[in-house]
Order: sequence, then C-alpha cells, then structure tokens
Amino acid sequence: MNVDLIRQLSNADAVACREGEVRAIMRAELEDTYSHIEYDKLGSIMFKSEGTEENPVKILFTGHMDEAGFMVRYISDIGMVHVIGVGGPRKNSVESQIVRIKTRSGKKVSGILFAKCDADGTPTDMYIDFGCETAEEVAELGIQIGDWGTFAAEFEQQPVEDILIGKAFDDRAGVYVVVEAARRLAETGHAAEIWFAGSSSEEVGCRGAQTAAAHVDADIVIPIDIANAPEFTRNWENQRKCGHGPMIVHYDRMHVPNEKMLHFVLDTAEKNNIPFQRDIFKGGGTDAGTAHLVGDGKLATVIGVPVRYCHGSWSVMRGSDLDAAVDLVCALATSIDRATYEELKSFD
Repeated sequence: MNVDLIRQLSNADAVACREGEVRAIMRAELEDTYSHIEYDKLGSIMFKSEGTEENPVKILFTGHMDEAGFMVRYISDIGMVHVIGVGGPRKNSVESQIVRIKTRSGKKVSGILFAKCDADGTPTDMYIDFGCETAEEVAELGIQIGDWGTFAAEFEQQPVEDILIGKAFDDRAGVYVVVEAARRLAETGHAAEIWFAGSSSEEVGCRGAQTAAAHVDADIVIPIDIANAPEFTRNWENQRKCGHGPMIVHYDRMHVPNEKMLHFVLDTAEKNNIPFQRDIFKGGGTDAGTAHLVGDGKLATVIGVPVRYCHGSWSVMRGSDLDAAVDLVCALATSIDRATYEELKSFD
C-alpha cells in the first residue's frame, strides 16, 4: 500500500468540475511514466499505455476525482454563509463539522458547518459559521457566492496499519487504484491499449466517464468506485465487508453488466487468487451507468472498494482492499486481447 499517495488524494479537495487538486496529483504521479496524456472537455485526465497487438482492444479504467461537498448559495447580513450540497454530503455529517471553503484566489478558509433540519432529520438549510458578524466581514475573508468547499478531515493511518480514516474515499480510493495499477502496468506488456483516467463530475450525474469513454473510443469501461459498507452488519447479508477484498458489482439501477464480461471478471479474480465480494446495489449507480451507453454500447463492469460512512466528514477503509483492487485491475488489463473481446461481446 502506498500510504503517501492515498494521504495526498484524501486530503485534496475537489467537487464536481473543481477537480484541479486531484488532477494535479495524478499528473505528478504518472507524467514521468506516461508521455501520452489527454483531457476531455469536462476535465477528465487520461493516460495511455500502448498495446502490443496490431489492432488492440481499448480498455478504460477510471476512478472519479470529485467528492461530496458544498457550494456557497447565500451570504446573510449577519455573516452566516449558507451552502447547498454538491454530490450529496451525508445528512448526519452536516452538524458541527469543520469544513473549508476555497476562495477564487485559492485561499482556503475554515468554518463550522451546521444545519437546520425538518421533523425527519433531513437538512433543509446548511450554513457555515466563520465567526463573522456581518456580510462585509465575510467578504474580507474572500468568500463569495459560488465558492465551493469540502469537509476538512485530515487523513490518518491507524496503529493497525491496514486501517485508514479520512475524507473523500469516495472516490479517491478508485483514483488510488487507477494510479497504482498504471504504475505497475507500465512495466508489464499487455495486448490491449489501456487508458487510465480520473473522471470528472460523477457525483452530480456520472458525467465524466461518459465523455472520457467517447474521447478515447473505449471498447471496455471498468470504473473503480466504492460502496457504503454497513457498520453493524457483518453476516451473510453484507457483501461489502471491509478487509474482504473489492466488490464485483452484479447490478445497480443504472447498469447491469454483460453476462460474459461479468463472468470473465469473476473467473479472472478466482484464477489469480484475488479476494473479492459479489455485490448488488439496491439503488444508486456509478460511472458505468452512463459510460456503457456511449455509441452502440460498451462492455462494462464495476469494481468497488468497501468504505464505511461514504459521503461523510470521515470514512473508514482497509488498505488490503485497495491492494486487492489494484491486483484485479492489473490481472484484467493483462488478460484481455482482441480474441477475448470478440468472444465477450458476441451474442451468438
């Protein structure tokens, strides 16, 4: 596990279409390895690894760069900064939390987030107290309507080294897996042409993987995302247990994987002795939901990292799950050639 990388990614701040900090980390980590770097018009970043075949299959592995956060909506006369959620911050994490707003100048200003809630406990009005008494004092801090921010939790590694806590694991876990797999595969030959991407704006409509898939004309799209792991259920009902390997997603409301492709991913994990869990989403979706509809359709499967309290001010995950996800991405990348792809997409 590369603790320094996941620390950097977790501590970076990036909501939808404001992903510069994460994009810069990805570029710094991989630009000495991959000279071929491209962007789509939403800001997704993509690194190309050439295939050895004459007519290689194009595989896109992607993790989304954005996280759940906030945007300034109003500034009151008494100096309270009212915000809306961007990407669905966890509703039980918006009370008495330290957050930081990034101003247009790039300065970050910390304040305390509170919320007024309805009878069901759903936040109806979130506001940040920076200690100001007037709107003029807020302006002196450099804060304006339209500025954005995130939770201010700082990454920590527990004394049990495999346990990680921090913010934005949705989806810095996926970005981590993409970067580490790209680093490893740079030293390994593969028949397919591989694209490694940090996609934009997943939390506001699963947008960036769709445009990235179109940009590179991918044949196969494999998002690496997370799923919220129940904190108290540790029995057969929980297929998202931390420390039991990544999930291979069989269904969500936006995407049902091609059966042959799904079985190929399962078989690849088993053949390489990579621990995994079989997961089904009751709701929600991932970048696969939009990316697999590009053109006349793309083969797609989702690999998920189990995370507790996703979209919250703090989350928990295991480094061993990250490592297993990297292993699975690398095994898939080196197992697919043109003949395999033709068989997987065939309905005969």
